[in-house]
Amino acid sequence: MSDTYFHAEETVINATARRCYELLVAIRRYAQWWPRVRCEALGPEATLRLGSRFRLTLGTLSWLNEVTELQPWRRIDLRYVEGDLLGPVSWELTHRDGATRVRYAYHGVQPNSEPMREAFTSGRGLQMHSNVMQNEVFPGMHRLLEDGHDLSGGDLFEALHTLRSVRRFRPDPVPHSVLRDILAAATRAPSARNAQPWYFVAVRDPETKRAIAALYLAAWQQAQAYTAAVDADADIKERPGYAHMMHTVDTLAQQLDRAPVLILACLDTQQLGPMADASGNILAPQSAYASIFPAVQNLMLAARGLGLGSTLTTVFGSVEPEIRAAVGIPPHVRVAALIPLGYPLRPFHATQRKPVEAVAFLDKWGRTFGDR
Repeated sequence: MSDTYFHAEETVINATARRCYELLVAIRRYAQWWPRVRCEALGPEATLRLGSRFRLTLGTLSWLNEVTELQPWRRIDLRYVEGDLLGPVSWELTHRDGATRVRYAYHGVQPNSEPMREAFTSGRGLQMHSNVMQNEVFPGMHRLLEDGHDLSGGDLFEALHTLRSVRRFRPDPVPHSVLRDILAAATRAPSARNAQPWYFVAVRDPETKRAIAALYLAAWQQAQAYTAAVDADADIKERPGYAHMMHTVDTLAQQLDRAPVLILACLDTQQLGPMADASGNILAPQSAYASIFPAVQNLMLAARGLGLGSTLTTVFGSVEPEIRAAVGIPPHVRVAALIPLGYPLRPFHATQRKPVEAVAFLDKWGRTFGDR
């Protein structure tokens, strides 16, 4: 047909084909390397599978993609099945001499709207496609793949086993769609009575971050003075890594506003029912905070799955009223946690924790869990 188009754009990236493939199947991370497009995953998965569908929206244009074949580290076949474009396309990867040729090809794509038909008939459609690939898509891929960004974490158990406290961040901004996905994951947590009594304030404004950071630093210095006065860490300060950990904690306090996003995880006492009184006093802390901290853990795991780091902080307690005032949080809403968020300076790796046998018992206290 005269309105069926075959076309390809390609680039050479200094990365392995496997690394390129892992970036391309990490559907929820597209905003990290192609920020002008909105990528909406139409399912819960973090990576593309056979049959996965996702929608791409660029300005007034939108098209629905379906995965038709996956050949790991070599090829991803897609089909535009709905929207302004229809037809088969593919990502093709060829590794040679330490680099990978990345090729994106139309295999008979048809415009499916009058504006798009006019654009392709005039030649502007293919020119637009070429400009987008060469000036947006490929540069974004080069940046992530060649600058050492961590692309791992898409698997749930990988995220669980590599989740750590991240206190130093790259200056890269967190795309709005990525932040929204993280907050959406937080809202999937369970809560007492299914009341979902949470609110989240994501702070990106530099002036507001500086105000929060100044308050946080004051609280941290107060906590440091107390710890030194009573030797509060006597039980752990001789452990390997303690000094380094405390150095990073102090660095975070000194530079909190450098985190791209500060998230305030809040608990609405008016939605706690019998767990709080009319004045906002929490009467059953165990149950009340069980209605916010699962959401915080969801948030941190979702961030890890999308390549971002975070850490859970609560040291701000002595300045919580001032923090609430800085962002306009009403008195009946408590700030339960402050979570700095951003892309980490160092790659993730498996964390070191006490073995299951040291902390878990079977049926009765003291009966080793062991292997069965």
